[in-house]
Amino acid sequence: MALCQAAEAALVPLGSEPASSEDTLSRLASAALSLARLSERLRYLALAELARQRLEGDAGAAQAPSPSASASVTEALAAHARAHQGSAKQEQHALELSDGPVARLLDSSIHLEHDVLRNLGAYLEYGPLPVRRAAFDTVKRLRAEHPKWARLDHLLRDAAVLETDRDLKRDLAELSVSGLPERGRPAQSAATK
Repeated sequence: MALCQAAEAALVPLGSEPASSEDTLSRLASAALSLARLSERLRYLALAELARQRLEGDAGAAQAPSPSASASVTEALAAHARAHQGSAKQEQHALELSDGPVARLLDSSIHLEHDVLRNLGAYLEYGPLPVRRAAFDTVKRLRAEHPKWARLDHLLRDAAVLETDRDLKRDLAELSVSGLPERGRPAQSAATK
């Protein structure tokens, strides 16, 4: 509940007129971080819901639809269950999230996070050099607060490709590389293979 309220509070200022590009960057950063945290929590809740459905169900068989389910959903579930009955590959089918409130909220939060980061990326990639530098500082602070953020890493790599200023390009590349997972040493040396 607190993550939802934080995301909502961070999105409200985006609708008002910003005073400067720094103010806009600050608002975008706050909204992006709140939405990223909310999305992570919702992913966890969606997976927990899916696991609970699998445990409560009959070894992964399709569950009986709720009384409020429409006829088309009921027919689709029945067809899905018939298609997988007796199949040796039943246990190998992909996990599917239900169309419940958590899944819908997750979908919405992911789209909002993507949109906010895309707007932040516009400042980072296409603004004048002082604005791009300010956007870089904002993204650097975001990285420090939330180091494992795949969408932010993607934004940094794209910005590094497009950057024309040599110093900022180097800084973007360094920050982009710092988000990559560290590779450990191989279990076996090349000489002994």
